[in-house]
Amino acid sequence: GNVAPLDKIYQLAQKYDALIMVDECHSAGVVGETGRGVTEQFNLRGKIEIITGTLGKAFGGAIGGFTTGKKEIIGMLRQRSRPYLFSNSIPPVVAAAGIEMFSMMSQTNELQDHLHENTKYFVQKMVDAGFDIKPTKSAICAVMLYDAKLSQDMAARLLNEGIYVTGFYYPVVPKGQARIRVQISAAHQRPHLDKCIAAFTKVGKELGVIK
Repeated sequence: GNVAPLDKIYQLAQKYDALIMVDECHSAGVVGETGRGVTEQFNLRGKIEIITGTLGKAFGGAIGGFTTGKKEIIGMLRQRSRPYLFSNSIPPVVAAAGIEMFSMMSQTNELQDHLHENTKYFVQKMVDAGFDIKPTKSAICAVMLYDAKLSQDMAARLLNEGIYVTGFYYPVVPKGQARIRVQISAAHQRPHLDKCIAAFTKVGKELGVIK
């Protein structure tokens, strides 16, 4: 959920004639006035040489991703990028859904606004319950537990409560920074969020995470 100081990075790139690649996987569809990501937030649309993103988060396609850039860069990647060369193509329906999502974003901010409302509500209620939540600019909320086994135990118990979340621990995150990642969706309604918060609160008390 952390946003890089892209404006300062851009200034350095201009000074030293460098290219910039921005990973918008967590920000595309979420960050920026119209959901165009960190590049939009810093008014740098069209000025970043390479942008990568995923269809598996805000765009709802579950799998696949994309890279944008000048024709020369994309042409080279098509010939030299091993992940591209040795991966199967995404299903056409996923590609079509991604294209439709871009079209929807061009027409309205309704889903993005609802997503931000959901995220703000979830984070505030979880903090009120006593949980440690990392500050986030995206819709991915990190419930900090700081213990790898605890993150796995809590995720398993939450599944028994009807909540599917995943524990993250080293080497995915730094040692001692284990957490449960919760991905908020614009499709969630208030009862869904309340059920999730209630389950976290119940299991959190059982495991001694909160009082």
